[in-house]
Amino acid sequence: MLSSSVRRGSDAAGFITGLFLGALPTALAFTIVGSVLRVPLPEPARQILAGLAAAVFLLREFGVLKFPLLQNARLVPQFVALTPFWGSVQFGMEMGTGMRTYSPTGLPHITALCLLLLGSWSDALMAGAGFALGRALMLLTFLLARDKMAADKAFDFALPEIKPLFVLAFVPLLLVMVVLR
Repeated sequence: MLSSSVRRGSDAAGFITGLFLGALPTALAFTIVGSVLRVPLPEPARQILAGLAAAVFLLREFGVLKFPLLQNARLVPQFVALTPFWGSVQFGMEMGTGMRTYSPTGLPHITALCLLLLGSWSDALMAGAGFALGRALMLLTFLLARDKMAADKAFDFALPEIKPLFVLAFVPLLLVMVVLR
């Protein structure tokens, strides 16, 4: 999964820097576009739309509904290894935007929809930083693992079991974003 040159020291720092450089502007863009789209809809209608969309994605997370996520699942490109620091920054930016990555969960999609329908500037900054931090923590976890291949296998094996925990941890954030406005 992450068995690439991104795991090396300066490459990891570049990748994490890129994550933040990609995620923060992307979250702000959702809020900017949303501020135009929100004009004709009153807030209760936007809350209902966000809540319904969130319910659909949450049902998908628990396996009740099955549909593919919008994602661009690609491998780590060669330029990451060819230009160690800047290649990692570029790849991190692409992953930070969510446009070049595999996503095992629809939770970022819920956040993007909430930003589009309800998000403020501070919501966007927190969501962008949270997305980048989550991706960075994944890499840092693998960096700390003694056996990288075993860590990859353990994550793949444990994902179905830990996915509901991530969903449950996300619900309070969802309540704050949609209901407690």
